[in-house]
Amino acid sequence: MTRLPLPVPAPIDPSYQPTASIEKVPSTTPIEYILAILERDGGVILTDLVSKDELSAIEQDLKPWNQKHRRHLDPTVDGDAFTTIPPQTTLIPGLVGKSKTIAQICEHPVLEQLRQRILRDDFVLYREGNAEPNTLDPLLSLSVSMNIGYGAPRQLLHRDDNVHNIRHTRNPFVPWSFKQASQFGCLIAGCEVTRENGGTMFVPGSHKWDDDRWARADEVCFAGI
Repeated sequence: MTRLPLPVPAPIDPSYQPTASIEKVPSTTPIEYILAILERDGGVILTDLVSKDELSAIEQDLKPWNQKHRRHLDPTVDGDAFTTIPPQTTLIPGLVGKSKTIAQICEHPVLEQLRQRILRDDFVLYREGNAEPNTLDPLLSLSVSMNIGYGAPRQLLHRDDNVHNIRHTRNPFVPWSFKQASQFGCLIAGCEVTRENGGTMFVPGSHKWDDDRWARADEVCFAGI
């Protein structure tokens, strides 16, 4: 299926100052406290989760792919599967197969505890009166590197679970819980990430909205990592 390019959104006014921010806590913070922040805001920054040596190893592992032409300069590129990503940005998919360091980080005890608490599903099947306990463990669905190039416009504000056609409905009498979460994403900063060089835009609390409530550009804050 041919996908038409998405419109390029207007840049955020440089004078705009966010009224919210993403809370930062050490990666050694108790899991219950981290989960409480995630439940409230939908995101958190964990400091010192990955070491400088690990970041250097990842950079070396990915060098063969990062040295390739950016897509908008490569005459052999015809169309793009990632229409939501600006062509000035280099995407490297399948990181767990390209970097042993990335694969090891995926098994970090903190990340393992978080995804088990957020995504694991325990249930019981009954067969002729016999109870059969079952567990659905989380599955890795995406491991990708994003190297944002000069001149890349910002992305349109979106929910990451849109790719799985997740629909969001909210009952005002039922509090939000992790049972309603279908994804757990982890972004690792390979350099100092700022508003100016493409830091992720984030709207705290928007994970609790239904699909009729869209995020606005004047509600975002920026992930400075």
